[in-house]
Formats: sequence, structure tokens, C-alpha cells
Amino acid sequence: MFADANPSASFKRPDRVSAPRLLVALFGAPAAWIAQLSLSEPLAAHACFPQQAPLPEPLWQGLPIMLVVISGVCLAVALLSGFMAWTLCRQTHAPLLEERDDRTQFLAKLSAMSSFIFTMAVLFTACAVLLVSPCSPWL
Repeated sequence: MFADANPSASFKRPDRVSAPRLLVALFGAPAAWIAQLSLSEPLAAHACFPQQAPLPEPLWQGLPIMLVVISGVCLAVALLSGFMAWTLCRQTHAPLLEERDDRTQFLAKLSAMSSFIFTMAVLFTACAVLLVSPCSPWL
């Protein structure tokens, strides 16, 4: 009755994308930027303005190094997220396959765009940390 004894031979499904990989690709870079802002800004603010009057120098001598380390770690996380998003885009782009998961392909492309944008945000925030002294007067 059936010509093919092995039903899985006629129906090939593309490799499925794991949910944790997709989540890291989608939310890794935005989380890195939020972490960078949430850690750097309060540290710099407290080190330069602990009481009612601003200080000419930070409370801690290693504040610039701490801010650079925070920015470096956040940049590494954002780049890792971007790399994962890029590999997911390449993995889900299958024009010759009959069975394409359009939702996964959309999320992979969205994660690549999001990773690029937030990696640039991490870079620009890192430039601000490197170029502007934390306790410099604004006037």
C-alpha cells in the first residue's frame, strides 16, 4: 500500500533552533547595554557626588579602571550575542528547504538587528566612559 517503508526518509525537517540560543541572541546585547548603564552610572555618580557637593576627583582611585572593565565585559557579551544571532540567521536561512520555520527565521533576523544596534550602544557608552572624566565639571 505504501511505497516508502521509512516515513522519515521522505519528510526531512530542518534543524531546530534551541530556545536558549535564540533567547541569548535576542536579549544578550540589550541586557549587556542595560547592565553597563545600571552599573557604570551609579558607580560614577556616587564616586563623584557622594554628599551635597560634587568632588573634583572620584572617591576611589580605581574608578576609571572599574568603568573600563564593566564596559569591556558588556561589549564582550554584546559581541557574543551578535555572533550567536548571525549564526542563527545563517542557520535558519534555508531557501531550498520545503519546511521553513518563518517564526524562527524572523526572530533570528530580529536578534541580529537588535544585537547590532545594542552593540553600537555599548560601544558609544564605552567611548563616553573613556573620553569624559567621571568627575569633570559641566560648566
